[in-house]
Amino acid sequence: MRDPGLQPERTALAWQRTALAAAVAAVLLLRSGLIRGAPLEIAAAGCAAAVVVLWFIAVRRPPTTGSARHILGAATIAVAAAGLLTAIQVLLLP
Repeated sequence: MRDPGLQPERTALAWQRTALAAAVAAVLLLRSGLIRGAPLEIAAAGCAAAVVVLWFIAVRRPPTTGSARHILGAATIAVAAAGLLTAIQVLLLP
């Protein structure tokens, strides 16, 4: 038996875990970027921090289908950009 009332709670918890992981990644990337003088890592930290900002927006706004899709899409792009910038920094610019 499914309880449809639990879906929003699971979604909120998933956003919370994602935002926490992004915040930790942002702090670690920023620290590493500042110590090593790596501008791409600092930019990746900004992308990870953008996920945290998007989480705040998602929590504060009343959910609508269109806005939720846009926020999720923006968060996906921010995470992908952070990963790409970090990979370029680590693999191509040691």
